[in-house]
Amino acid sequence: MKLSVDLSALHRAVAPLGRINTDFAITSRSDNLESVATGLAKGKILGQDIQLEEIDGTNGILNYDGHQVMLYIPDQGANIESVLQNGKRKCAKRVHVAECKTIIGMRNKGRFNNRYDVISRVDGWFPVFGQSLNSNNNVEGNADLAVCQNCLSELNFQGFGDLKNYSEKSKITDHFSFIDFFETYSSYFKTLPISTTDYQGGGYTSDWASISSKLRSELNYTCEQCGIDLNSESKLLHVHHINGNKSDNSRNNLRALCADCHKKQPHHGHLYVSNKDTLKINQLRREQHKFDVFNYDNLRCCADSALDGLIMKCQSTQLPGGELGVSINVDGNYVSIDLCWPRRKVAVLINSSNEKALKSQGWDVFTAFNALSQFELFQKKIR
Repeated sequence: MKLSVDLSALHRAVAPLGRINTDFAITSRSDNLESVATGLAKGKILGQDIQLEEIDGTNGILNYDGHQVMLYIPDQGANIESVLQNGKRKCAKRVHVAECKTIIGMRNKGRFNNRYDVISRVDGWFPVFGQSLNSNNNVEGNADLAVCQNCLSELNFQGFGDLKNYSEKSKITDHFSFIDFFETYSSYFKTLPISTTDYQGGGYTSDWASISSKLRSELNYTCEQCGIDLNSESKLLHVHHINGNKSDNSRNNLRALCADCHKKQPHHGHLYVSNKDTLKINQLRREQHKFDVFNYDNLRCCADSALDGLIMKCQSTQLPGGELGVSINVDGNYVSIDLCWPRRKVAVLINSSNEKALKSQGWDVFTAFNALSQFELFQKKIR
């Protein structure tokens, strides 16, 4: 029997990624990975479905079995009706997104006093329940809970840890997006949550593959924002719809952007770019002298977004600026570094698999979270 399959939708979906290669093999996503991700999108009970020791917080953000997760208390008690009306009220429980003092306290005690749920749902709505103060009836629903401010401080998310003014902090918490937060730290993971990738949708026109390919070719595979030449890595050059309408292919609505610049466009929290690809882009930027003139704005623009909190801390304390795109030859193998100070031999890594190799060459190696939590030590190594 001959099987006929229409792959036109697939071609439209992959078109933004680069030159189309029709010689490919189809592989399925791990059933276990899919199952875990689906369960986390709905929520799991801590201590029942998932144990606290199974959640890794060594990188600052919370990791369960390779998935970024959050912890929160679904039981809102007698405040349930008020919380359902406005989950940002002071009486509502907060959502933990990082290894903050609350989570550390739970680990030290080896227990937790309330029921916590583990979840990766990122639309900002969380299943809650409680007992009505007026009727004593059980009430449940979805509430727009706020993020834990201690978590934001630990990560220095958008400079939150350095802010002293209440109104400035409120601007960050009031406009906080769980989707954007997950995208910011996606380099620590192999994929975005199912509940995030669901936001991507389709919408490309049937001729999108040829339109995007033609534009990239006309621009000689050069990013229109940072200027990087990607002829050697054409899959890392995307075509961006400026107004977000994927059916509007007018030239003034299209921009050819490297994957890193594309990911950092507004409302692109659904776009996953691996740490490996970000390292490659910065390596090429360095080789092409895009970093010859240093300033912190350029550093933040080009660095992996997971390092932004650390970079903002370095800037606020007037540390000498770090460098991007550096690769070190270790016994014939080149090790790429996310952010470093070569003269001081200080490196910050997202993927710690190369930590041992760098230390063998006399480097001090930090994760971004360790650099923030041990900032006094970190800055002494640099100054």
